[in-house]
Amino acid sequence: MEEYAARILKLVLDKCRGASVSEIRFISGMMPAIVDKAGPHFLEVAYLSQDLVGEIHQLCRSLTEEPASESGITTTYAFALRGFGRLHCKYERRGNIASLVLVPDADAEETVEAIRPKKPPALRAEAKPEAKRKRH
Repeated sequence: MEEYAARILKLVLDKCRGASVSEIRFISGMMPAIVDKAGPHFLEVAYLSQDLVGEIHQLCRSLTEEPASESGITTTYAFALRGFGRLHCKYERRGNIASLVLVPDADAEETVEAIRPKKPPALRAEAKPEAKRKRH
């Protein structure tokens, strides 16, 4: 099931790349939603169960380098993804409803790229001696 949660998370994050997204919502009983200036847009990738939202939360939490802040039913943390930037996360579980809200940090993409610069391409050219040309 964890593999399925990872695929759902990747699909949703891929849909967000390059878009002006203010929130990404995973709420049990619904489909994942991307929120922009026009409001929420539901992605028909999966119907989210409470367990699936919990697994997506655990995947995101495993990417954080800082300890998560836990207060009762709410857990908050942040992590960074190359090409996406830093995401602030808030996970809540009340009764049979679980929700995970990811909020992109608008300024963090440049910081992440500076910390983890892209690798230069490998050089693969070979030097070959010039072939003798026949002249007519």
